[in-house]
Amino acid sequence: MDEMQSARAFWDAEVVNPTHNSWMAHPIVRDYINESISGVPGQGLWPLDWFQRAYPDRHFSRGLSVGCGTGALERDVMQRGLCAAMDAFDASPASLEAARREAEAAGIGGRVQYSLADFNRVALPRSTYDIVFFHQSLHHVSRLERMLRQVLRTLKPGGLLYLDEFVGPSRTYWSESRIAFYRALYQYFPRQVRYFDEFAMPIQYDDLSEAIRSGEIRARLRTGFQILHERGYGGNVLAMMFPDLHVERLSNELVQQMIQSERSLLASGVPPFHAIIVAEPRRGFRRLIAQTTYLIQPKAKRIARELRRVIRRAAVAEDPWY
Repeated sequence: MDEMQSARAFWDAEVVNPTHNSWMAHPIVRDYINESISGVPGQGLWPLDWFQRAYPDRHFSRGLSVGCGTGALERDVMQRGLCAAMDAFDASPASLEAARREAEAAGIGGRVQYSLADFNRVALPRSTYDIVFFHQSLHHVSRLERMLRQVLRTLKPGGLLYLDEFVGPSRTYWSESRIAFYRALYQYFPRQVRYFDEFAMPIQYDDLSEAIRSGEIRARLRTGFQILHERGYGGNVLAMMFPDLHVERLSNELVQQMIQSERSLLASGVPPFHAIIVAEPRRGFRRLIAQTTYLIQPKAKRIARELRRVIRRAAVAEDPWY
């Protein structure tokens, strides 16, 4: 089973029987996230509120939502009047069924077109969209360069890319030494609040696409896009802790203490794990270079990996104790 098949199975099941603890759904945490993005405390401004304030004159004829899930983003975008029409796709049939149903209930069914597609194989039409949205979906893409090249070519001149995304460490980053901080922090919580005796490795084994190359997103994005705004909103503590906690047993005081721990960690200079990023495609010669780089980079990596295997096989053949 490859990572997209794994993701499809996980999210199809999750739509029917939710098991995932969303740290963003907690009301106190949501206020913290919204304040981090908007910079305005106590006003309940959501990410798209911030976006509309940052780009007050921008309205888009046609948008694309990549990895739309059950369609919450498209409904919000359309009800705000940000886009006149949208296309959206996801790898999970169950999620798409829910998205279509909710779009009809919201009265926008005729203006949002949903389709099933594999993130790593989809071919996007040229110069079609005025804005492309990723909402917690790009970190599920293994062929990152290919996807960004597709986005680069599908955006019209003057178009925007909007990401609300996990850009923290990739799943291969984690080791016992790298989770030592979280293991210590986890022990602070009363046992009745913790799912486990010890903090679990933060790798989602039932969704092989989760955080598959998330740690590379910022760097790969800069190849083909100029970042106009980046609004980090943490997750370095909260998103790590919540999956291993009985959220319904958390006191408000414990949640506030987690938020304070996260604020302290971010203040030390650690990059936030989650961010809103708004970017525009590079132009002219730099755009051509970016398209070529996105095309060549994965091939160069494959060649390098193959060379390492050949060298290792040759060394083993020469010295069996190698």
